[in-house]
Amino acid sequence: MRTQPLPRRRTWVATAFTALLATAMLAGTPAAQASDNPTLKVDYDAVGTTHIGAQVDASMDLGPSVLKSTLDLTDGAIVGGSLAIPTQTMAFDIFGIPARAKVTMTQVGELTGALVPTDQLGKSTLTSTVAYDIKLSDIEAKIFGIWWPLSVGSRCHTAEPVNITASTPEGEYFTVNGGGRVTSTYTIGEFTGCAPLNFFDIPGFFPWFGSVAVNALVPGSDNTLDLQISNPRAGTD
Repeated sequence: MRTQPLPRRRTWVATAFTALLATAMLAGTPAAQASDNPTLKVDYDAVGTTHIGAQVDASMDLGPSVLKSTLDLTDGAIVGGSLAIPTQTMAFDIFGIPARAKVTMTQVGELTGALVPTDQLGKSTLTSTVAYDIKLSDIEAKIFGIWWPLSVGSRCHTAEPVNITASTPEGEYFTVNGGGRVTSTYTIGEFTGCAPLNFFDIPGFFPWFGSVAVNALVPGSDNTLDLQISNPRAGTD
């Protein structure tokens, strides 16, 4: 006898119920109650990489970190959350010269998204959106074997928050009580507030000034992200 797939709403209810039971067993606590719909707080481990295209053409680790999420059990929406990205040092080249910079990503607003059920019981696809202010500092270039500081000041950051929408790759799944992988292609816009990019602040030593130098290297639309989400557990505030 052929088994018919569950209707999408029934599939979601089954998925949410399975997740609720799994998390309750982990936590020993009931789901939190929102004003209208029941919600479930779940934390995950998150680790991955991002590749910055444009002239930078370099990769940087993301995490390890913790993805905090609040899930609406009625419709599968992610109604709140956060993903703190630890400050990292990214190595790259400036026209063939080895360089490195400290990259700080500060979340702006809530992480939101949705779990979309599939025709396989308990398996969904995940889409999430989060924005970050990206700040560059401590830029250095290696010349004659010595790391020389390139002063950009303490306010060199993206003029507008960078929106990153990450989704489950085609052919893969996400489960509330298991996790999964998400990927993204995103755009980095213009930077502002960058001080003159000079060695030791000596005017004229470097051919570009201020944000012009950074904007010639970093902004672009060919940036990628690959993040593995795992180890679900009872959410914390």
